[in-house]
Amino acid sequence: MHDSRSARRVRGKAPYFFLSYAPAPVTNGDSEAEELEPDKDVEEFHSDLIRAVAGLSGSLAPPSLGYLDATDRGGPDMARALQRSHCFVPLITPRYFTDGYCGRQWTAFATRPRRGTRIPVLWTPVPTTALPLPVDLDLPEPGRPVTPMPVEAEALRRYTEDGLYGLRQYPGGSDYYDQCVRRVAQCIVQAAHRAPEPAPGEAEFAELDVPDAFATTSWHRLGIAVLAPDIHHLPPGRSDTKYGHEPRDWQPFSDGLSIPLVERTAELARNLGFAPEIRTYDEAEAVFLGRSDADSPWVLIIDPWILHDRGAVERLRAFDAQDLPWVTVLTAFADDPQTRRSREKLGELLQSALPRRLSRGRAIQRWAVAGLDHSEAFNSRFVELADSAAQQYLNRPLRSSTSPSASADSQGDQEAQP
Repeated sequence: MHDSRSARRVRGKAPYFFLSYAPAPVTNGDSEAEELEPDKDVEEFHSDLIRAVAGLSGSLAPPSLGYLDATDRGGPDMARALQRSHCFVPLITPRYFTDGYCGRQWTAFATRPRRGTRIPVLWTPVPTTALPLPVDLDLPEPGRPVTPMPVEAEALRRYTEDGLYGLRQYPGGSDYYDQCVRRVAQCIVQAAHRAPEPAPGEAEFAELDVPDAFATTSWHRLGIAVLAPDIHHLPPGRSDTKYGHEPRDWQPFSDGLSIPLVERTAELARNLGFAPEIRTYDEAEAVFLGRSDADSPWVLIIDPWILHDRGAVERLRAFDAQDLPWVTVLTAFADDPQTRRSREKLGELLQSALPRRLSRGRAIQRWAVAGLDHSEAFNSRFVELADSAAQQYLNRPLRSSTSPSASADSQGDQEAQP
């Protein structure tokens, strides 16, 4: 039904917009076009956007106003719509920038002879470090002399933090969602009214034989360090069920995945657009103590059981005193009964080792240091804080190699950062 609907949309006048998004592959299939699963929420947004565009444009033929690129990837209807549409509306998600097909659509629209307008729409939050090219993720605004459709400040804030999909899920957020959709529609209508119709006989795409716009950019590096015992150096009486022959073998969570926590964290980092490098704390300590310059932001993952070693406590105190905002710290409390019984004591050891991290900074950072006791919480905090560490790294004061006072000033500047 979708394919016939798409065909009808592109037979008449040029569509106002082409909605590009990255659908999720079917779990029991591959990623070929016919094996992609249409997204119900995206389809509903597409319908909402068509209705809003129709209302603002006065069009009597709403179905022809917008084309949704869903399961007909690479088909002639898709190519024709991409060639003829006045606006290209990429639905921005982390998956979007890893989808080579979306990258080729982006290139094809940007390089076609007849220029059009690109209007990005934020669907789900995307860390700025995951953007392979500059993309404005704010809610779009029409150009002068058009007065922007009103959008409440709270709706703008939630759009920036959660995207349109988040607004759809937010209790009581339907009005905020509608305001944002109308604003996007207003920008589409303005751009379409300013654009010429395709000329008769204008060359059309035969296929998307163009480069992926997202493939030639480099990812941001991210160091991931782990401070945990190995099976040969456990605290007296500690069960060995969570450990392996190296600190990086540590698996605190029993969620059916027999993959060490740092390896799983690295995979999350890759999904966010980072190029992760796994290290032990010993290997990264020179950077954490300021003895070597950092060439990337870092995430330090701690097993609090290591703090039964007095030497480990002293080493973390020295790190804590450095106050490096581009190093994010996450403590993982294993989900075994022994750890649950020892939670209070382990918390005291953390307080002794990382007093600065536990008392300063944003609440979300303090919670991550204080301890995360299941994989969902850990993954969520990592996603939120990895981008923050990257931004702090990019904005960090550079150390002076010639002036001690300059070094002190840098330390003060770092401390003042949020």
